[in-house]
Amino acid sequence: MSEVIEQVVCAEVFAPWADAQRTVEALALEPLMDPRALRHGPGLLAREEAARIARWFGGPSYAPAHLIADAYEALERETRALHAVVRATLGVRVHYTHGSTDPYDNAEELCADLRATRTMMLRTAALDTPHPRLDSSRGGTLDRLRVVHDVFGHAALGLGFDLQSEYATWLQCRTLFSPRARGAAFTELVGAVTTFVATGAKPTLRADLPPEDLLA
Repeated sequence: MSEVIEQVVCAEVFAPWADAQRTVEALALEPLMDPRALRHGPGLLAREEAARIARWFGGPSYAPAHLIADAYEALERETRALHAVVRATLGVRVHYTHGSTDPYDNAEELCADLRATRTMMLRTAALDTPHPRLDSSRGGTLDRLRVVHDVFGHAALGLGFDLQSEYATWLQCRTLFSPRARGAAFTELVGAVTTFVATGAKPTLRADLPPEDLLA
């Protein structure tokens, strides 16, 4: 396990994007956690829980196929709607890149770009192995989900890409998805990222649903 999994507070905290946070508050389907607690509260994701998520994501799937299909259909539909809000309400423009590395050196650069210019760069998922269920073409569902996550999670809260910050953005973004889509959203926004941080290896994307006791 990576030493980063031992981290207990958000390591990268910078200026939040107030307009994006107000939009999250208007869209949330249930009460939000206090952004101050998400930005500065300790122990959002315990070491043991992170290790459990990594073991689940790297192991076999036990979720019934019809439930996975239903969840991912809901995730695709809800992601499309949220992405439309990002564009229409916040006026965010996305410039897709096609290089071998991410266009930003860190989350602070990404979030500063969004706050100052309402633009962001994103290395399109079309360059990688396609997701088994989500449209991975340029500007497809997988790209849109990452935009939604970056805008309503990282930029709105002003948090980085470290493990605790990623989990904090999930605790905010989860409120934007219905219970039907939330398990699939957890797989995409928590499972893959936590496994990468915990193991140091980029995992193969999968379509799955987490056990109920993992779904925060």
